[in-house]
Amino acid sequence: MENSTAAPKEEIRPKVLKNGIFVVGHPRSGTSLACQLLQSAGVAFPSDFGGDEYNKSGYFELELGKELEKKLIDKAMTEENIVEMNKIVDRLNNAPGLSGLKIVHMPALFFFRHIAKDKKIRVVFIFRNPADVRSSMFKRGISQFKLSWFDNNNALVAAHENIPKSIVISYEALIQGRPGIKKAFKKLGFNVDMSVIRKDEQTQRNSRIVLTADEQKLYKVLQKLEKNSCR
Repeated sequence: MENSTAAPKEEIRPKVLKNGIFVVGHPRSGTSLACQLLQSAGVAFPSDFGGDEYNKSGYFELELGKELEKKLIDKAMTEENIVEMNKIVDRLNNAPGLSGLKIVHMPALFFFRHIAKDKKIRVVFIFRNPADVRSSMFKRGISQFKLSWFDNNNALVAAHENIPKSIVISYEALIQGRPGIKKAFKKLGFNVDMSVIRKDEQTQRNSRIVLTADEQKLYKVLQKLEKNSCR
């Protein structure tokens, strides 16, 4: 009787991300606005979601990407997650011109940085007053998110500290069209058209929802990071 030996299983490896441009922020924080600005500078965002009453210009995100973010946070780079990530990387690498990806679970960004060529990526981090974020989420019927505003934005600070080509911008600065915004985007090599931002699309402002002391402290840290980005 002949002995048969099964061929070894081929190792699944992550593909190299050639040119990563990311917009990263907690839900309802202005990530779609930032994508609009980058789109005005020639960046294309593959998307599975059109516009609605909450984001009239669209969501600029992939359904596969949103689900993968949660899986990466839970289980890191499993073979299954690598397969899913490779699908996204193929879409970004094979798109004509510059292509970007929106991420709302911020710790997932580190996995994309790991597979990026020379670990070099460009990132626009977006934050918003946590009271307005929570109020806007309640308005949409969302009472819980996988990561709290505090944990997600703490990850933002850590990522910004470790990614040289990154800027931190607030929703408030975007919607008001503050002068420092164009300067911040130019640091990443983008000349954005501020006229694409429409103030009448603002969904929530000056909410009186009570914040924790830690949320207030972190919000001030983010505001300081923004000042540095806009200088």
